[in-house]
Amino acid sequence: ISHHGAPGITPTETENRHHLCAIMEACGFRRYDREWWHYTLENEPYPDTYFDFPIA
Repeated sequence: ISHHGAPGITPTETENRHHLCAIMEACGFRRYDREWWHYTLENEPYPDTYFDFPIA
């Protein structure tokens, strides 16, 4: 049930997933079809840089 368009979730959950997807894609993110919560920035400004720092 983790992928976009998965059967077996409530109508509210379906609506929320569509809403999130529309917002994220409008802001330049591409969805990962197998996980409704997973998005990747299309035009990553630092594609070859790995950022590793503590978040406080």
